[in-house]
Amino acid sequence: MAELIFKTDNPEGVRELVKKAIAAELCRLENSQRLARKRLDYFEEKYQQRSSQFQDRLAAEDMEGRDLEYVEWMGEYQFFLELEEKIKSLKSLEYVS
Repeated sequence: MAELIFKTDNPEGVRELVKKAIAAELCRLENSQRLARKRLDYFEEKYQQRSSQFQDRLAAEDMEGRDLEYVEWMGEYQFFLELEEKIKSLKSLEYVS
């Protein structure tokens, strides 16, 4: 596990500042993920399959006439997964003295 060390004359102030900044970023990421989830719900309902299933089948599917929508769906799904990973990373942080 990596460890970050901050050297400062105001450890408590900086600690709280960092915690608040991380909390704000986590909130922003979670809001973005909720919006992405809504957009994925549209595609999943329209095509009656989960995004993960669609991704697995994408290469084998005939995409004629639907190219742009399929690309949008996969782009949204990749964005959702990236947000999920960032959220997981921030939630795993541990503060030590």
